[in-house]
Amino acid sequence: MLVRNLLLLVGLGIGSQAALGQASKKESVPDREIREQKLADLIDSEFDKFWKKNDITPAPLADDAEFFRRISLDLVGRIPTVQEVRQFLTDRDPQKRAKLISRLEDRSQFYNYFANVLRQQWLPQTLENAQFADAGVGFEKYLREKLRNKEKLDVIVRDILTASSQFTDRQGRMQMEKDDPPAAFNRVNEFNPASVAAAASRLFMGVKLECAQCHNHPFNSFKREQFWELAAFFSEVNPTIAASGDAKARRSIVIPELGKTVTVKFINGEMPKFKDDKESPREVFVNWLTSKDNPYFAANMTNRIWQHFFGLGLTDPIDEPSEDNPPLIPELQKALAQAFIESGFDLQFMMNAIARSKVYQRSSKMTHQSQSNPKNFARANVRGMSGEQLYDSLVQATGLREGFQEIPQMVRGMRSGRAAIVSKFSSPEALIERQTSILQALTLMNGNFLNNQTDLNKSLFLAGVVDAPFLSPTGKIESLFLATLSRMPTKEELQKYQSYLDKSKDPETKKKNYTDIFWALLNSSEFMLNH
Repeated sequence: MLVRNLLLLVGLGIGSQAALGQASKKESVPDREIREQKLADLIDSEFDKFWKKNDITPAPLADDAEFFRRISLDLVGRIPTVQEVRQFLTDRDPQKRAKLISRLEDRSQFYNYFANVLRQQWLPQTLENAQFADAGVGFEKYLREKLRNKEKLDVIVRDILTASSQFTDRQGRMQMEKDDPPAAFNRVNEFNPASVAAAASRLFMGVKLECAQCHNHPFNSFKREQFWELAAFFSEVNPTIAASGDAKARRSIVIPELGKTVTVKFINGEMPKFKDDKESPREVFVNWLTSKDNPYFAANMTNRIWQHFFGLGLTDPIDEPSEDNPPLIPELQKALAQAFIESGFDLQFMMNAIARSKVYQRSSKMTHQSQSNPKNFARANVRGMSGEQLYDSLVQATGLREGFQEIPQMVRGMRSGRAAIVSKFSSPEALIERQTSILQALTLMNGNFLNNQTDLNKSLFLAGVVDAPFLSPTGKIESLFLATLSRMPTKEELQKYQSYLDKSKDPETKKKNYTDIFWALLNSSEFMLNH
C-alpha cells in the first residue's frame, strides 16, 4: 500500500515543484520560434480582419485546461496525464503554451501518432483490406523514422511517388515492402497508373482528378485527356512497363475505350523536359510538384495541416478547390503556402505556427450567435475523437499498463482491446460531423475494457485514488476529473458528486460510489470529444 501511495503521489503531480521550477527557467528564443510566432500573428491578423468584415464576434481564448487537452490530442493523440495537467495549470510562465507545443512535438508519441495519421490518410487501404496489413506496418515504420529524423515533407512524398514498382523473391512473391516501404503506395493502388495518379493528385495536389477519368465532367474544369496525361507519368508503376526499359512506353498511356495514346503533360498544360531517355517521368513529375513555383503542393499540404487542427480546411472540401469552392481567406492560404515553401516544407514548423495562433487557441464554448458557422473558425470546432485517440486516451485515463510502446499502431491494433474500440469508432465522416452511435455507446458502457478499468479489484489507478490516505474526498474527485476530463470539477459538479458520496456511510459502499463517478466521467460526451 505504501509503495502504491508513493507512486500515486508522483502520478497525481502532488509535490512536484522542482519540475515546475525547471520548466519555468528563462530560455533564449531561437530564430525558428520567432518565425513561427510571426506566422501565428499573421494568421490572427487575417482572421481579425475577416471577422470584423463579416460582423463576427470570436470566442475568447480557451482556459489552460481546455487548451492543454486539445493540443495534447492534436499532437500526441491522447489526453494528458494528471501530473502534466497539474503542472501546467500551476505554471505562471506567460510562454508556457508555446513551450508546451514544442515539448509535445519532441516526444516519441508525436512521431508514433503522426506516422499513424499519415498512413491512414495516404494508405487507407491498409485499414480496409487485410491483405495490405503488412504494407501498412512497414509504411508506418518508415514514416515514423522519417518524422523522427525531421525529414521534410517534400522528401517523404518524393520517396512515395518514385518508389520501386515491384520486387520479387525466387518464388515470385512480392517483397517490395521489406526493401522499399514507400512502394506500398503502388501496391495498394494495384500497380495501376490511373489509380496511382488519382491518389497522387488528390493527396498531394488537392485536386480530385478521378472525376474526369471516364468522361468530361460538366462541372469540373479538368478534362478526361488531362487526367490521362497525368496518369502517363505513372505508366512505369506497371511492372511490365518498368521492366521493358522502353522510354516511350514509360511516358505515354492508352486511354481505355478510346484507344487513344497520350503522352505526359502537367495539368497546367506545360510540357515536361527530360534530361535523357533514362530519366524517370515520375522524378520529373515530383520535381514539378515540389518546386517553389507550383501552386498545388504547398497550398494543399498546408490546407491538410489546417484541417488536422480545426476539423475543416481553409478550402473545404480539401480536395475540391475551384472557383465555386475558394479558400475562406485566399490571402491567408497563399501566405501559409509561401511560408511552408520558405521553411523547406517543414511539417513541424507549420504545425507549431498554427498551434501558436489565437485562432487555434479559442474556446469551443459558443458565446455569440455569430460563431455558429464552423467554417468561420470563430470558436474551436468540437470534433469527435478518432478510434485511436479514444483508445489511447482511455489507456491514459485509466492507467492501463499497455503503455505507448514504440511499435506501429497497426500492430497494436491487432490486440483485442484496441481493435474492439478502434473498429467501432472508425468512421468516414468528418470529425466535426461525427455523432456517437448506439453501438459505440454500448461498446464503452458494457464493454470489458471499461468494466475492468472501473473495477477496484482490477484497476490499479482507481484503487490507488480511492485508497490514497493523503487525498480527501474532494481531492479524490478532483483526481478523477483531471484523469478523464483534464480539468478541475466546477463548484456545482463537486457538490453533486460529494452529495452522491455522502449518501452512504458504509466505507465499502462509498468506495463503490467512486467507481460509479469514474465510470460516468469516462462515458461522458466531454471525454469522447476533442474540444
